[in-house]
Amino acid sequence: MTFRNVAPQSYDVTYHFWGFTLLHSFSRQAVVLSLASALPFPAHAQEAPEDGDRGSAPREETRTDTRDESSSSGEIVVTGSLIRGLPKEYVASPVFTYGKADIVQSGAGSLSEYMLTIPQNFTGDLSDFGTSAAQIGSTLGRGTTYNQYDAFAGFALRGLASDATLTLLNGRRMASVGMVEASTVSVIPSALIERIDIISDGASATYGADAVAGVVNIVTRKPEDGVELRVRGSTATETGAKNWEASALAGHSWGSGHVYGMTMYQRRDAFIEDPIMVSDTPLQITQLPNETVTGFYGGLEQDFGDFTFSVDASRFQRDRDAVIRYIDEPEDNRFYDTRTTGYSVYGNLHWQGAGSTSVDLNVDYGRNKTGSKLHYGLPPFDDPWTSYQHTNSLFVAELRGQTALFNLPGGAAIAAGGAQYRKETIRTDAAIFFHLDGGEREIKSLFGEINLPLVGPSQDIPFVRSLSVTGALRYEDLGFDDALAPKIGARWQINDAIALRGTYARSFLVPRLRDTIGIAEQVSFWSHPYTFLDPADQNPALPDGNALMMFRAGANPDLKTQNADTFTIGTDLTPAFAPGLTLKAGYYSIRISGRVVTPDQNDSATLPDLQAFNVANPSPELVRSIVTNPTVFRWFATGIPFVNDGGTVIYSSASQIPDELLSQVQAIADIRPQNFAVEKTDGLDFELSYQAPLLDGRASMHMTGQYILNLDLTASDGQAVSRLDGYAQPSDLRLNGTFIWGREGFSIGSVVNYVDGFTDNRPGEQLRKIGSYTTASLFFGFDLERLTNSSRLANSEMQLVIANLFDTRPPRIVGSVLGYDPYNTPPTPRTIGLMLTKSF
Repeated sequence: MTFRNVAPQSYDVTYHFWGFTLLHSFSRQAVVLSLASALPFPAHAQEAPEDGDRGSAPREETRTDTRDESSSSGEIVVTGSLIRGLPKEYVASPVFTYGKADIVQSGAGSLSEYMLTIPQNFTGDLSDFGTSAAQIGSTLGRGTTYNQYDAFAGFALRGLASDATLTLLNGRRMASVGMVEASTVSVIPSALIERIDIISDGASATYGADAVAGVVNIVTRKPEDGVELRVRGSTATETGAKNWEASALAGHSWGSGHVYGMTMYQRRDAFIEDPIMVSDTPLQITQLPNETVTGFYGGLEQDFGDFTFSVDASRFQRDRDAVIRYIDEPEDNRFYDTRTTGYSVYGNLHWQGAGSTSVDLNVDYGRNKTGSKLHYGLPPFDDPWTSYQHTNSLFVAELRGQTALFNLPGGAAIAAGGAQYRKETIRTDAAIFFHLDGGEREIKSLFGEINLPLVGPSQDIPFVRSLSVTGALRYEDLGFDDALAPKIGARWQINDAIALRGTYARSFLVPRLRDTIGIAEQVSFWSHPYTFLDPADQNPALPDGNALMMFRAGANPDLKTQNADTFTIGTDLTPAFAPGLTLKAGYYSIRISGRVVTPDQNDSATLPDLQAFNVANPSPELVRSIVTNPTVFRWFATGIPFVNDGGTVIYSSASQIPDELLSQVQAIADIRPQNFAVEKTDGLDFELSYQAPLLDGRASMHMTGQYILNLDLTASDGQAVSRLDGYAQPSDLRLNGTFIWGREGFSIGSVVNYVDGFTDNRPGEQLRKIGSYTTASLFFGFDLERLTNSSRLANSEMQLVIANLFDTRPPRIVGSVLGYDPYNTPPTPRTIGLMLTKSF
């Protein structure tokens, strides 16, 4: 008995349960590490050096600085907390911060490239890189092809699917995009980013649904005065593929407020490896499509005494095209063209009372529209049904406040709380949706948080410099279900050098709209082996052990909330005997119950626990009521001797299905998404850095890593299947190591990225050990004014990056469609990039 093919629905963008998947081996593929523009600088927050040097030498680090300075009042807002002004030494959650200098100096062509170098991030089911069966195009009947080349990259922490990670922009949710309901981080220009905070523990008590593996908060820049111009270009040395980006960022301030804005343009050539397969074949698949992105972002802040009003808005457009080539004639191959546009508007009214008392009213609206068209291709891929359009929108209204309650030895006990209303909507004209007008979900929330500083430095208690406890609670009415999310955390600062921290949280994630109301139902009839068939019921027209089974696939409106228990414990060390040395290390554990999974046909017909979703010996009336349900859009039969001599028959309507077939159904198997499994993972993560003078300059060494101990999916009967160290699965160990040296306007750096080996465990293939993947890159930075002593080049910088310096190719996997595993090893060859920045 096997549980191999039962997988979290959100992992599998191919929707293999429909029964027709063009390239089944691509399920759940994505790229975790992209070296198109590698990161040769440390992935940690940085401050400007005291001498005003803007990048000629390594900079002082503030790794635990988790402030969200997007607050209109100018008051510190800690990512991971509702409380403004909370000291960072009271933050118990593990937080990794990536500053704007890290992104700028990395040479990454986009945020989606930069995010793939983060060891805690795996982008398991959402990536700009790599091709899934859905991306290639799955035949869904009537010629409909679902093209996922319109997909967006998304964060996915801890090796879990992206639905378990909540991504925020300035502490706010973003409208999703497309059928996969991804966030739009792919189109956020790197020049706009102030920093990225990653909270790698459960945070539903603070932010609501989906914050299970963690939260990624992208904080944008809001310049008060001046202009910054930037241009970047890169080229691959082997393929010649190019990437161009230009942006302008400006701001102006006056005594009581300021205005800011940014515009950008980016053009990226497609990446197509030729040939794409290990064998000699003309097959070519666009792995990274041609892409053009344009965008604008701007905002205004104005003080009115105790009140501050702020508003910001953004708009973007992304165009992509991609080709799937099977034969030499171009007109007979599929060519996709997609366009995505989006905008958002956010308003905040802040009132600041005495001390820490404040009230905020927030209103947020975003809307994204994505459409795809197949220009040409062989039947059935030339049907006009291949065009579709999805529109996703999000509306949020929130009222929150905070105040000091009483004083404790370590300071004031502060409480924050509020209420939120959220509406998520999808509209579509895609034929594969049975709700052609889409659907929506309304969420109402109540939440609160309290911080208790039990001990402070002024008490001078041995081994207890400070001790704080934080508690949070959130209730959400989801319409179809409700959820309660508590969280408690504690941080114990033993002395200036040692701190211990820990958290426990109950978090939750909701099924995607596509899983509950999205995919139209498909009914199929099969002669299929059925473990639970009574020999007395054997149909003589079928092979022994086979039953005439009817399988139901598609969305499931009865899905419920998935609950998760998360636990973290860790330490932060800054030893006095080694100035410049910092070490963070921790352990995490996540357990998700009621995980949404999609069983395949074999599992549904053999696993005892799945029989709770099936119906044995159904009545003809029940069978007929299912096939005539208006949500069903496709019917077919295959392998049944008395139907087309065992051949496949596709029916255009339920009325075409013969009574002889309907009356002989022996079991109805439900292979729609189900709340069926338990997913568990635990592991270790660390961050090590050291800075010191070297050769009349300054050197910096930095390393981050994550080691996953276990990642299992368990059926209710207790059988566990590992989701770790296999084909299209996370590798257990990922490391990113950096060394930089700088002096007098010049810096040089190198980065090494390591992905541990894994086993090629594809069904039906011989088990093979796949080797590890290591790449190195080189970086040069120049402060042009200091190097040339020319005032004309004031505030001018140039950076040169040689990514994948030794042109290391991913380990080959014989018999796979791509010839490698894009989940763990991107195929990007050596790339050379140059960036110029000028500030006024």
